Amino acid sequence: MKFVTGKTAWLAQSKQADYRRIVGSDRYDDDAASHYSWDSSVIHSAEVHAGDIIVIWDEFLIGVSVIEDIKVGNGSKATSKCPKCNRANVVRRVRKKPTYRCDDCYSEFEEPVLGEKAVTTYRSSHSQSWINLAGVLDGKTLRSLCVHPGEQNSFRRLRWDDFRRVVEQAVQGNPLHILDVTSAQLAGGHVVRPVRVRVGQAAFRAKLLGEYGSYCAFTGPCPIAVLEACHLYSYADLGEHKDQGGLLLRRDVHRLFDQGLLAVDASGLIDVADEVRNYPAYGDLHGTSINVKLTPKQQKWLDDHWREWRTA
Repeated sequence: MKFVTGKTAWLAQSKQADYRRIVGSDRYDDDAASHYSWDSSVIHSAEVHAGDIIVIWDEFLIGVSVIEDIKVGNGSKATSKCPKCNRANVVRRVRKKPTYRCDDCYSEFEEPVLGEKAVTTYRSSHSQSWINLAGVLDGKTLRSLCVHPGEQNSFRRLRWDDFRRVVEQAVQGNPLHILDVTSAQLAGGHVVRPVRVRVGQAAFRAKLLGEYGSYCAFTGPCPIAVLEACHLYSYADLGEHKDQGGLLLRRDVHRLFDQGLLAVDASGLIDVADEVRNYPAYGDLHGTSINVKLTPKQQKWLDDHWREWRTA
């Protein structure tokens, strides 16, 4: 598979911490690993599209993914303006008085002029290929990789090929390979199956850890921190955590299993799809046996998964 090159990539500012330019009670509903919200008051707001790369940061890199979908709606937004120049470039200061400053005319004041305006709202979904890269790059490095390094906007266009090169120098192996797989699926019109946090997921994972220990069913022993509870059936269809309905899989292996790029046949052998077989970490699994003893229920669900992805 070819790497994703020349892609449109955006550096997006996380707003879950104390976001200094949000005045009043409005907050965005964001979760870095699954979705990101913005509105038409943000520069570049309408230029972001499904299939683009989104790189989320605060003072350091948080992670990167491919945008699967963007929901567009209508809403209203609290506004704040400078009482002197009437512009909206108002910054809230945490440790200085007066509390607010205008970054256009540099006047300082205790209260901005508050109002409300109609906006178009946007909310991305990007959980399928989310890669946690927390702390790998600092803010200075990230800004230097932007098309316009001095830009101060929530969305900044990244030089994707340069960003990828720097990340791969900082992290051993090919940490961004999932982006290639997902981008190829989106471009080819394949169904994208998001992987989302579910109610009761922590308890489901804890139960599996009690049964299997720190052990990936496909790759063997590994740190607990990288193990996820994988449903062998469609949780979205059943809406509950079934007894004997899961296995512990390493995070990257879990993503590939959900996308059908890894599957297990009736004899318990792992099949690796051609798209990722040339990566040694996954190609070496092809034709090997699953590492845990399967119950009849698990065998049935794995067989259903096999028929869904290998006989369609």
